[in-house]
Amino acid sequence: MKYILGTMLGFYLLIFWILPFFYRFLPGDGAYASYFHPAYMGMILLAGLIVACTIILLEEIKSLKEEKINEHYLDLEVTPI
Repeated sequence: MKYILGTMLGFYLLIFWILPFFYRFLPGDGAYASYFHPAYMGMILLAGLIVACTIILLEEIKSLKEEKINEHYLDLEVTPI
């Protein structure tokens, strides 16, 4: 959960606090500030969703790997005569 919130907070800070500072030095009328805010929020939510899905996939891969290792060791056990 901390990775998801960290990613979303990082994107929020980058998009709404850090990048506008640099946009002041670019030519233009500053339309980015009003028209693209819904799209930026969508990008922030999408970044959180991507991180959440990646964490779920990594946990599933780890559990499958452990299952396969345990299965392999069970096959190697020798039964007494």
